Amino acid sequence: MRLLFLLGCGLFLTVLSGQQTLHVITTINPHPADEIAQGCQVDARNVDKLFNYVAESLARQGIPMQVRRHNPGFTPNEVSEFLEGFYVEPEDAVFFLYSGHGLADPEAPRWPLLYYCAEGNGVHDAAGCGVSLWDVHESIKQSGARMSVTVGSSCNAEPEGAASTGAASRRTEFAGEDNDGGRESTHYGIDLFTDFRGHILATSARPGQIAYLNDAIGSYYVDALVNTLAEALQSDREVSWPSILRRTDKVVRQHWKKEQEAHFMVNRGDSELYSDPDIRYPGEGEVRALEESYYTADWEAEEDRAEAIELLPYLLVDIAYRVSTGEEDFDARLDAIESFYEQLLAAHYPEGSLEDLYLALTDLEEDPEWFEEETDYAGLLYAELSGPLRESADQFIQSLAD
Repeated sequence: MRLLFLLGCGLFLTVLSGQQTLHVITTINPHPADEIAQGCQVDARNVDKLFNYVAESLARQGIPMQVRRHNPGFTPNEVSEFLEGFYVEPEDAVFFLYSGHGLADPEAPRWPLLYYCAEGNGVHDAAGCGVSLWDVHESIKQSGARMSVTVGSSCNAEPEGAASTGAASRRTEFAGEDNDGGRESTHYGIDLFTDFRGHILATSARPGQIAYLNDAIGSYYVDALVNTLAEALQSDREVSWPSILRRTDKVVRQHWKKEQEAHFMVNRGDSELYSDPDIRYPGEGEVRALEESYYTADWEAEEDRAEAIELLPYLLVDIAYRVSTGEEDFDARLDAIESFYEQLLAAHYPEGSLEDLYLALTDLEEDPEWFEEETDYAGLLYAELSGPLRESADQFIQSLAD
């Protein structure tokens, strides 16, 4: 994943006359004895960093929107009471995130039942502890907000075992300069929050699937979503919410190699459009598809291209390591890699950095397992490169392997 660096600045909550509000509602498992507690708290910190950055971006661009945080208690009654009393202005936006355990919801089988109790002895009280993600979405939509994004990061089935415990050394940081985009478009940078109209519901796993996390990076889905959204906010290309969510799912499945499939629905007016219309669940009527025109494929392709370039050093270092006859030979090949990569960045990706090469070398020495994971993912992305960039890389790889 591209490394982003969200600036650690405070929130800008100065109330201006007539300004919009972005309400950020987080309900994240707080139970310290729970096996997923540490990973869930990583999610909380990452979401905080993201919306600190959003608040700073709004202030820097002079956009009259404040960011307001809400943290309802982690019980069904407290969440329900909060939603019942939740008040918004017509031009406000809402982002809701749940991170915790989840169960299958018999009343709305496409979406999970959010579990607002400690896991305890493993006996689950769906009736006493569950809140439907669908009901949360409907409640927020009916509040009258201009837009909302409701996200559930949880299992969508009866638990099949412990959460994933393998801790990758992912360097999840955030940041850089934001993109002010063009205020004429609803799909540039911060306009994703200030101009978009509609309501989105997303879950990290389909019915029957569990969702994965570990103590180092938190939920794989939340990690991918936060990074992908941060990338979108900084992009100078047109971006859509469906593309953000589709790319988030791709990262979880291809980069993290997790057998969980996210899906989402976009509500515009009276239309409910689904990312996976071919799958029907009991009680559902007509399921309409999100057409490709709702996605911004050019942005997705550019993100893949940028990430392929940033991870290319892993492929090159891996080849050099495998074919070198000794330390001196390896060092000579590394000198060639550095020279080639510097030229490639200048020609095809000037915003890139040699730091990506140094990170690959550090991982090779300090974390071989992670190095192998990144190399595998780099290979998947490399296969999608084309044109002069691919030709240049192919030629160098051939020379490197000789």
